[in-house]
Parts: sequence; structure tokens; C-alpha cells
Amino acid sequence: MGVAGNGNGASGDPKPWMPARLIPVAGIRGQEEQEIRAASSLLAVMGAVDEFGRALLKEIGAPAGRISTFTEIPLRDSEGKAWRPDGAIAVERGKTSWKCLVEVKTGNAPLDANQISTYLDLAREQGFQALLTISNQISNSPADVPVTVDRRKLRTVQMRHLSWWRILTEAIMQHQHRGVRDPDQAWILGELIAYLEHEKSGAVGFEDMGQSWVQVRNAARDGTIRGNDPGVQDVVERWEQFVEYLCLGLSQDLGSRWRQRSRGRETDKPGPTPC
Repeated sequence: MGVAGNGNGASGDPKPWMPARLIPVAGIRGQEEQEIRAASSLLAVMGAVDEFGRALLKEIGAPAGRISTFTEIPLRDSEGKAWRPDGAIAVERGKTSWKCLVEVKTGNAPLDANQISTYLDLAREQGFQALLTISNQISNSPADVPVTVDRRKLRTVQMRHLSWWRILTEAIMQHQHRGVRDPDQAWILGELIAYLEHEKSGAVGFEDMGQSWVQVRNAARDGTIRGNDPGVQDVVERWEQFVEYLCLGLSQDLGSRWRQRSRGRETDKPGPTPC
């Protein structure tokens, strides 16, 4: 069979060929498999690409050290019930170690407060220092977690959140702007970027302003809006997510950190900060 020199496929075949990928999107069946593949791919690349793993863990307050990552880890709670969090991260430096449980959601799936509460208990019982949640819910910072839990559970276990859009931003900044010293590691990171940018990965950015947007927008235009009107809080939260989405997009394009100004802090001017 002849092959076209331009890579478009066999002679006479107008359909382009699918490039071979280290992390393929082909064969994803359902959200559960989507989440397993996304979690495993991310954790594997964090352990394989030194600069990316360290930069991402620095975002959530982890110490520097040798990174080991695991997926689908079996744990039992104090009552003997079996659980299987999506993953775990361990950082070792000398005789000290830092361990973090990982819970992943893709697509439109939100974080489940009951599940997160259980994983916080598991983390405390098993000696983990942190719980990292990953979803498409965009937050202003890793410390701003989009789920409400009992604050007493956070006395001994830190809780951090990364959106897939923030993870993609960090990967692009490291790959395109800061650089990766090892060419093989750079290629691996590029494969993760290609995977996360594909619509089938379930790792999306900001999609819309929600079901209340038109109603709240019209009320604001007509001058009839009130702070306690249904949907106002949801639209405000989505607007903040949208602004953060734009800031992260600018960071991807320009290679420097862009952050939105916090409400009520006039001295906090928006703009870039060094990578």
C-alpha cells in the first residue's frame, strides 16, 4: 500500500491519519474510564518530567524532593471498609516524606462533598499530609477548594485543588516558556499537553455562565436585580471562574503569571508576575 508523503494517508484516501500518541484518546468509554486515564497520565508525567512535577507540586505547597506517583490505590478505613482513591503522590527528601491523596473528576462532574470528607478521614488515618482534588471547576488559587467540608477535618490534613485548566497552563508554561532540559522529558510533556487539549480527555476550560445567566443579565440591564435574587450567587461565582480562566489563558500565551485582582483590595493591581 502506498503512503502519501504529506502524511494524509494512503494514496487516494482523503482522510488524514491519526498521529500515534503516547497517551491516546481513542477507546475512552464513559466518564469512569476517562477519569482513570486522565489521572494515570497526569501522575505518570509528574513523576517522569522533573521540572513539571516540581512546579505543579510547588503550586499546592509540597516540599521539593524525589517524586513518586501511584494510581488506584487500595485503602481501608478505621472500620475496615475498602476505598480506592484515584491516586497518591509521595515526595521524599532525605529522611522526610510528604504524602498526598488525589481525587480526580473530568467533564461536568463536580466534586462530591461526602466522598471528599471520607478521603480526608482516610488521609488522616493513613498518615497523609494532604488531599489534592482535580476537576474542571476553576478556582482562584489551589487553596480555594470548590467544595465545602467540615473545617475540623483540615486540622492535620491540607486540602488543595487544581483545575484541569490550571494544570494545562502549568504544562504549557513549562514546555514552551521555561523549558525542559531533557529532550525526551520535553516530548513526554508535549504528549500530555496534546492529550489534555483533546475534547475527549474530559479536561476542559470554561464552558458557559450557567442556566441563570440570561435571567440575571436581563435583570441587571433593567435595573431590577437584587443581591438575594435566585441565581445571582451562581453567576458571580461563574464570572470569577471566567476571569481566572482568562488569566490562565494569558499565562499560557505570554509565559508569565497573570492573576485577577481580589475584591476590595485596590492595591492589588492585575498584571503579570515572574514565572
